[in-house]
Amino acid sequence: MAKEKVWIFGCGDLGTRLALKLDRKAYDVFGVRRNPLQALARKRRADVVNWRRGDATRPEDVQNHLAKGADIVIATFTPGVNTPQAYQRAYVETAKVLSDAIAQMPKPPRLFLWISSSRVYGQSGDQWLNEKTQPLPNSYQGEALLAAEKIAQTAPAETSVIRFAGIYGPGRDRLLSQVRAGRCAPPSPPQYSNRIHVDDATGFMVHLIEGQKNGMAPEKLYIGADCTPVPMYELQSWLAKSMGYTNAHLREEVATSERRSKRLSNQRMLDSGYEMLYPNYRLGYSTLLENE
Repeated sequence: MAKEKVWIFGCGDLGTRLALKLDRKAYDVFGVRRNPLQALARKRRADVVNWRRGDATRPEDVQNHLAKGADIVIATFTPGVNTPQAYQRAYVETAKVLSDAIAQMPKPPRLFLWISSSRVYGQSGDQWLNEKTQPLPNSYQGEALLAAEKIAQTAPAETSVIRFAGIYGPGRDRLLSQVRAGRCAPPSPPQYSNRIHVDDATGFMVHLIEGQKNGMAPEKLYIGADCTPVPMYELQSWLAKSMGYTNAHLREEVATSERRSKRLSNQRMLDSGYEMLYPNYRLGYSTLLENE
């Protein structure tokens, strides 16, 4: 049986990790970046990813690549800088170019995965949010992410949007660095944090790819998070103890926005049949600390 072609646009850390999880006997993975030499310099697995140069805001670049055929198209974009213009370019412009390019393909891909973020939810508080909750962005980041999702959903292919919570794991240790520096969120009022281990983020993407191949009809939208939203101070206190510090080590409170506090339900993700590798932060961070 011929291998299926997987095109990952904006292929960075997440895309490369996804490629490592896909069966090499079943898939040829092509990673598109503006500067693939940069990925090679960082040892981004040229044995697993066929790197290609391309700017996903340029229709000719995307069309030239997809003209070679695509069974699965995945978008994993991140803005280079944190500005309105960068978010517009990284999400809204690429969504339009990719959707238009897919519309022009003689044979559209069997699956189009658009990776988004839970930042589209600007709601605050401790209420549970799920895929049926109307997102109310309260920032230019959330507005751009939501606008891009809507454009991606117009592509003439079976499309799933995944709104990932904060992804952590090897190489994604910002929170560990904050705890080592003694910085923490205020203990009150509780500021809920939602996270997902990078192995579950990529594992769920593989689950959808393989599941659809075997007859599953993916939902149009998923929240990608673990099973245990947790107040940030509670998480930081647990990390400090696990790292050998006393509670007194967390001496510098850092102001956080209450608007970021929410609890995300991953029930639809679980209902798809996916089994979490790290259903809570204790399991995920324990593994991360052990590997360090």
